Amino acid sequence: MRCTLRVGVGVTGVCGVLLLGMGIGAIFLFDSVLHDQIKKNGVIKKGSYLYDQWSNIPVPIFMQFWVWDLLNPEEVLQGAKPAVRQKGPYTYSERVVKTNITFHDNGTVSYLQPRTFTFLRNMSVGPENDTFTSLNIPLMTIAELIENERDIVKDLVSVIERLAQETLFMKLTVGGLVWGYNDSLLVDVAKLAPGLLPSTEFGLFMGRKINGTDGVYSVYTGDEDVTKVNVIDTWDGQKTLNYWGDGDPYCNMINGTDGNFFPPFITKTEKATLFSTDICRSVEGEFIRESSVRGIPTYRYEAPERLFQSGDINPANKCYCQNQACLPSGLLNISICKQGAPVIMSSPHFYLGDQSLVDSIIGMHPDPEQHKVYFEVEPLTGFPMNVAKRLQVNIYVRKVEHILQTGNVREMFYPILWLNESTFIDPVNADKFKSQVTNNIKLMYGVEYGMIAVGCVLLIMFIILFVKYRKGQSSSTVPGTSDERTSLLNGDT
Repeated sequence: MRCTLRVGVGVTGVCGVLLLGMGIGAIFLFDSVLHDQIKKNGVIKKGSYLYDQWSNIPVPIFMQFWVWDLLNPEEVLQGAKPAVRQKGPYTYSERVVKTNITFHDNGTVSYLQPRTFTFLRNMSVGPENDTFTSLNIPLMTIAELIENERDIVKDLVSVIERLAQETLFMKLTVGGLVWGYNDSLLVDVAKLAPGLLPSTEFGLFMGRKINGTDGVYSVYTGDEDVTKVNVIDTWDGQKTLNYWGDGDPYCNMINGTDGNFFPPFITKTEKATLFSTDICRSVEGEFIRESSVRGIPTYRYEAPERLFQSGDINPANKCYCQNQACLPSGLLNISICKQGAPVIMSSPHFYLGDQSLVDSIIGMHPDPEQHKVYFEVEPLTGFPMNVAKRLQVNIYVRKVEHILQTGNVREMFYPILWLNESTFIDPVNADKFKSQVTNNIKLMYGVEYGMIAVGCVLLIMFIILFVKYRKGQSSSTVPGTSDERTSLLNGDT
């Protein structure tokens, strides 16, 4: 009986140690296999899983616009504070299919990524031809451009603008403001100076409609170093920008990816960095918390407050200040990369901006849940599962001498519209991702920790049985009854 117990205890102990060791060993083995599989399928090359996702993005992307409708234009011309009303969303589906894909010997691939937009009436508050009152951006742009010209030039421009019956505020359609409309002022300028203007149309996103692309990207394929997958090598042939701070290296960096995908194995301590042509600079997201999107574990990153912080407060942003003048926190002057148009970018409703900006416009109601920039990324593959890129387009407005149309308007940053470019993985693609990636990872972790758990249970059983065995062995060596002990003492046999 004791022999059987001793064998059972030994087998239990050996099995426990083996399973525990196999479980711990499996962690290293499976992690190695997992990394190898991601390195194999997570690089940009034909035939890989990533290539299909990268070249023809399958998840739905939406571009939504909210326009600011001015309620008191006459009062504003007399110096009153603008009162605006938000109208939206006006929603478009966005399709991104890369073209001109060319692989290079230095481990990079170049491409264009034209975008096509389709209006979705069922996801919008009204049709594209909805009208609202907004700023006459061509007029304000010309007024700013001639500010340093001689008075005779200003007078001539003012006459042209009056003849064209231009006003500082005008009725526009949503589609016209976004994608372009034939502007009467630009038409008159084109008549006076043929060939001076590339077009008599004006629209905030007209370039996307006409060209459909925002430049030539060249990114690393990850074949040599998987942690550099989709990281930009050059944009439009440049490794750095030339917009900011007399060539300042920090502000002119082209860092990170194009935002469609991030490198795999991203950690909580890393910044999720991307380059945005919309604001002519690189931005980074900071890790906030672990999250989950449709059952897929993700890391959530958010744009930090310092992104648009004034250079007077954050010295790192000093190089974004133009003519040594830093704007209030929450603003970025991108006129330098928008052909001189006085375009100022911010977060919607001046979220995270200086309180003076919110107070300067009646109708601003910043809300973190509605207006912050965030992206949720699956950390092992770098695939974004839930993204919201939110920006507001503003125009610098002030009274310009000799331009009578500016009246007595106060100096301000006038909001035109704000947008949300977003994606949220749909159920079909989420299930596909889980079947090919997430479920396999869970299975491997289940096997690993299952073996460790069983091994630990067996070891605990081994300890319990071993203690019982030792107790039983100790009691067998003690002499029997008191009568037996007395007999032994008396020498009886």
